[in-house]
Amino acid sequence: MKEAVPEKEEVPKKVVKPEKKKRKERGATYMLTVIQKKIHGSRSTVAVNIRGQLIGPTVVELQSYVGILAHQSVPITIATWNKVPNELKNKIWEQILVVFDVDPIAKKRVMSSTTAKWKQFKSRLSTRHIIPFKNNLEMLRKPPSIYNFITQKEWEGFVVLRLSAKYLKMRKNATAWIRLKKSNHHLSRRGYMNKELDIQAESGITDEIERHEMQKIAHTKKNGEFENEVVREIDDLTKKRKEGAVTFSGAEDVLTVAISLEHPGHV
Repeated sequence: MKEAVPEKEEVPKKVVKPEKKKRKERGATYMLTVIQKKIHGSRSTVAVNIRGQLIGPTVVELQSYVGILAHQSVPITIATWNKVPNELKNKIWEQILVVFDVDPIAKKRVMSSTTAKWKQFKSRLSTRHIIPFKNNLEMLRKPPSIYNFITQKEWEGFVVLRLSAKYLKMRKNATAWIRLKKSNHHLSRRGYMNKELDIQAESGITDEIERHEMQKIAHTKKNGEFENEVVREIDDLTKKRKEGAVTFSGAEDVLTVAISLEHPGHV
């Protein structure tokens, strides 16, 4: 497996009309601290909670490293993750253990994250480096220079796949679905578990925060505006429960009821 090297996102040059300032890209960065740890043989410990979920300050660092391995180790011409050889998947896990001390119980979650990042990378390549230039094949002759780990042969094969009628139709359907999606959360890469830890630390509580409360926190904008109707239902039901106007029991809780009110038949 190739050695991971630093990456920095780059978008091909294209003559366009002046547009509003774009959001700053986070990019896939290979942090200097990770490189140093690998060189010196030291490892960062990644904590795992009672649910087997990754938590703590080293999670973001781990996720960045996982992203680099996913991008540089797995060929983008492979159709699905299921078709990635097990030998290659095992090598990725071994590379992770060189830098991070991760409980084997969390392997499935870490590798699931690797899968997601690989898919996201292929999607980003398509969105930024192929689809905008599908009518200008000259711009697609070579892979983006910043991704020097993508071979010419691999790039050519990937371009063919992404410009196929089958993929373009699938992409059109997926784009239509995404536009209907209303549940973007606002927790950045720290995720639900680390946000829960932050809240527990700030409030001094140790009890698990109810899932409807985490849902509400995750889908509330900085200005206090709710992201969707489900969160509004959660807020309303929470107030009613506090006042004693409604009660919940068994599998029925605030979240399931809120979802069923917004989407009848889906709980």
